[in-house]
Amino acid sequence: MQKLYDDQEKVAVPIAKKLDQNVKTVEALFKDAADCVKRKFTIGGENKVDIYFLYLDNMVNKELVEMDTLRYLIYKMDDLPREKQFEYILDKGIRSADVSILTTMEDVVDNVLSGDTVIFVDGYNQVISVSIRGFANRGVPTTSKEVTVRGSQEAFSEALFVNRVLLRKRIKDTRFKIVQKKVGVRTKTDVAICYIEDIVKPGVLEDLYERLDSFVIDGIFDSGMLEQLTERNHYSPFPEFQSTERPDKAASALTEGRVCVIVDNSPMVLLLPTTLNAFYQASDDYYSRWEIATFARILRYLASFLAVALPGLYITIVNYQAELVSSSLALSFAAAREGVPFSILLEVIVMEIAFELLLEAGIRLPGPMGNTIGIVGGLIIGDAAVNAHLASPMVVIIVALTAITAFTIPNEAFSAAFRLIRYMIIFLSAWWGLYGFILGVAILFIHLSSLTSFGMPYLMPFVGSTLNDSNDYQDAIIKMPLDKQTVRPAFAKQGARRRLIKKQKNK
Repeated sequence: MQKLYDDQEKVAVPIAKKLDQNVKTVEALFKDAADCVKRKFTIGGENKVDIYFLYLDNMVNKELVEMDTLRYLIYKMDDLPREKQFEYILDKGIRSADVSILTTMEDVVDNVLSGDTVIFVDGYNQVISVSIRGFANRGVPTTSKEVTVRGSQEAFSEALFVNRVLLRKRIKDTRFKIVQKKVGVRTKTDVAICYIEDIVKPGVLEDLYERLDSFVIDGIFDSGMLEQLTERNHYSPFPEFQSTERPDKAASALTEGRVCVIVDNSPMVLLLPTTLNAFYQASDDYYSRWEIATFARILRYLASFLAVALPGLYITIVNYQAELVSSSLALSFAAAREGVPFSILLEVIVMEIAFELLLEAGIRLPGPMGNTIGIVGGLIIGDAAVNAHLASPMVVIIVALTAITAFTIPNEAFSAAFRLIRYMIIFLSAWWGLYGFILGVAILFIHLSSLTSFGMPYLMPFVGSTLNDSNDYQDAIIKMPLDKQTVRPAFAKQGARRRLIKKQKNK
């Protein structure tokens, strides 16, 4: 394998017994590191010993390091024994439970760069690592992308330890496991794999670990990068992972037997396996009555079909199959296009791209300015295009309606796939009319039926419903009442799918 480092391969250099030798090594490793704090101290009464502190500024809780740990070592070690000083410092001098012993310089570097404080002791080839981390973070923010009317407003943060707590406080079970790995030879990004041990399918975990070990990369900076590196459907616009910023949604997925992947420095976590049906489920579906949730889901499925099909269907009717609509509506379409010098295909494509440009500008500009650009720009461009006979009013309505329906899907990555496939159906409809439209829809369904996510059919439960005795239909397009959903989805392993037992009333 080609090296990712320009220098020689890293070697596990052992800790030297002489403190001065270790200090030289540390000074060479952290040369020109302005945020690295290094200081030698002498502690003990009659039996003095030199120690060497090392940590990164603003990555530790400085008050605890200097006012508690360091101060205690300097002023409370008068009874330091002549022998076994390292063990005495470890047992009596460190006032923290999260302590580990390091034996190689590579481990020292990794711990320091992760925010730990390390203490060298002269005469010993071991190092004390104390976890007194104090990263700058924004705490627990509120949801901004998956807003709900009812339910928790907490959202995941960029800090991994905050995200772990948000899940732990929702799942108080010792069988809830969190396994951490480091990804990236330079960034050493912490990746936490969360699952409930007695529910998750072992094959899903094995597949995930295999994918994480299948590549070596310089660095990972967001969960989106990890998603692209581990997915198998590289050439499909449909995501193989479900991303969410909501802790309650992630906790619910875990209780269904799914796996949650948290990437440090990313506020979006990944859920796997996933299905097409999961992208239509919003968090407040489970906090509202089943009739309202069912109605909302029907609207979402209908909206996703319109987001893909509406422009292509309009082109089909105007160019080829006017008999599909009433005569009055066909005449209305023809009158609206009067004076427009462009073909219907070019007209639709130009307006669709104009909307995409407005959307991109609205995202990149600051909040108030972006909203203004989106609203004012859309009104001005649409009205000016109609008045200048560059586009018909009907096309403006079609494009606007298509945009609205695309954003009713609760997941942005999933709705973006529909926005992309829309252009395929537009071109097929422009070339072959109704046959092209039907061909485009057929290609879409064939592609979806060929996809899998960690062994789970993408169109579950609409295909392979017998995998779970058709119980997954209870939470598909129609959401059954909560007390009727007694079985977990097919994500969970066999023998662990019962999640609700009703108690019989005593007569």
